[in-house]
Amino acid sequence: MSTAPREPLGSDEFEEPKPSESTPSSPESAALDAAETTWRREVLDPALAKQGERQESFVTQQMHWPVKDLYTPKDLEEIGFDYHEDVGFPGQYPYTRGTTPAGYRQDLWKMLQVTGFGTANDSAERWSKMLEQGLNGFIIEYDLPTTNGYDSDHPLAEGEVARAGTAIDTLADMEQALDLPWDKLQHLNSVCNAPQPVNLAMILAALEKRGIEPSSFTLQMSNAILIEYTCVGRYIYPPKHGLRIATDCIEYTIRNHPNWIPITVVSAQLYAARANPVQELAFGFSIAMEYLDATLARGFDIDEVAPYWSFVTGLEMDFFEAVSKLRAYRKIWARLMKERYGAKRHESMQLKLISSPGTTGLTLQQPLNNIARLGIQTLACALGGGAYAITTPLHDEAHALPSEEAVRVGIAVQNIVAHETGVADTVDPLAGSYLVESMTRKMEDEVFAEIERVDAMGGALAAIEAGYFQKELARSQRDRHREIEDGARKQIGVNHLVQDGEKRTIEMFKLGQQAEELQVEQLVRVRAERDEDLVAKTLERVREAAIGDENLVPPIMEAVKAYATQGEICDVMRDVFGVYHPDSLTSGV
Repeated sequence: MSTAPREPLGSDEFEEPKPSESTPSSPESAALDAAETTWRREVLDPALAKQGERQESFVTQQMHWPVKDLYTPKDLEEIGFDYHEDVGFPGQYPYTRGTTPAGYRQDLWKMLQVTGFGTANDSAERWSKMLEQGLNGFIIEYDLPTTNGYDSDHPLAEGEVARAGTAIDTLADMEQALDLPWDKLQHLNSVCNAPQPVNLAMILAALEKRGIEPSSFTLQMSNAILIEYTCVGRYIYPPKHGLRIATDCIEYTIRNHPNWIPITVVSAQLYAARANPVQELAFGFSIAMEYLDATLARGFDIDEVAPYWSFVTGLEMDFFEAVSKLRAYRKIWARLMKERYGAKRHESMQLKLISSPGTTGLTLQQPLNNIARLGIQTLACALGGGAYAITTPLHDEAHALPSEEAVRVGIAVQNIVAHETGVADTVDPLAGSYLVESMTRKMEDEVFAEIERVDAMGGALAAIEAGYFQKELARSQRDRHREIEDGARKQIGVNHLVQDGEKRTIEMFKLGQQAEELQVEQLVRVRAERDEDLVAKTLERVREAAIGDENLVPPIMEAVKAYATQGEICDVMRDVFGVYHPDSLTSGV
């Protein structure tokens, strides 16, 4: 995609407001130059002669872009800044200022948390409490055996069952997990990329069993397996087959449950792998377009499917870099949809975004300091605007599964930012900042340049198979760790203001061995009580669909309702698709 000068909007659906302001004229610019020169000579230089700046140079934390001592209208003039083309009005293209005209003045963002541990009953109890305490919904995290398509009694699962998330083996587990106060639940996000069609089928079947109408809430699925190959590692099948099953879920959901969100590109996982903002957005958008192209190939129109695409991003502690990233995120998506895909509907160009304080900025040392970090990053999420939901990690996550006290604090952090700061009372309050607008444009330009590099490789799937994303992320990880080790980047409690002999002073949540034992007992019981002939028949239907090009969700639904286990269903697809064993893709970093 070219980053040539942007053309005026041509669609009849859009009406550009007439410019009411002009960029500074040459005489005004010259006068400003003269005034700044005088200020530096007569005011700044004498001050610095008495005491110099506290460090030799200043750069942004992630991109390492130089930060000037002063930003003025000249900085906007230098980038050819145009209010209507670069910023516009809230709820209008290019959506830099947000996708809704009134921002948070109408509705605050949905307040979410990532959560999941133990058995389905354990999680349902915790989730119900969270909803009672004021959350609108939550993001389900499943344990490692579940996300890797193994049953809880598989030899590889031993010691990992119910540890890093909720254990789900069969429909019986999902029925228990969804024992919730449905009058309070607005939004449910399910993160289970590799076995996503099995997860989707289990949720649908459990809702049917419980008599819950799917249209009564929004289910959002991650279903973005390609990112797993770049940095996370929770994949099963080779990338092209991962793309196929993800597209099956997208197609099935759009056709049958149009109020749900079947694809969420969690670029926050790229961020957690130390991607800088340009890499996160460029790689994330390239992956999103891989899914988009695969879905369009099934006969959809761009304006049918684009409104379903959503994203999750994480923010670093560099406040203005974070705010600029959120604003650029919206603008780039709008331009991609309009200029690359020819979208006509406003909804196609309006980015659906969940933003979150980043987990990588949280420290094991002095964990209570993380509450301050979370507050600052949540503030950046709100000031960046346009995220329809914000999820906060919790201050004790570096130690263990979050305690109930940490859950309460996390909920309070969001509510303090929402109700006590005033940042939600006007739309995009940092618009017009010389620094923020300059950084937003720079972010946009460099993301498009990186997308072009990925396009030249053949797109995201080709870049993943060649190891390009993996190598770039490995380099970023190396550089980030060096900055911490060398002290170039200060982290309080880690390499600055360190307390020798520090002891933990926070409540620790501990999960005992009993959860794994109970999970395996239920799995054995379900297998003993089910109709084995029916299970075998439905699993054979899954095999036939996998061999052919039939959408996998309906036959998997049949198997789920027969109480076939997740591992059994995934094993059938392992037989057909094979298992992904990547060679070393980061050598030479």
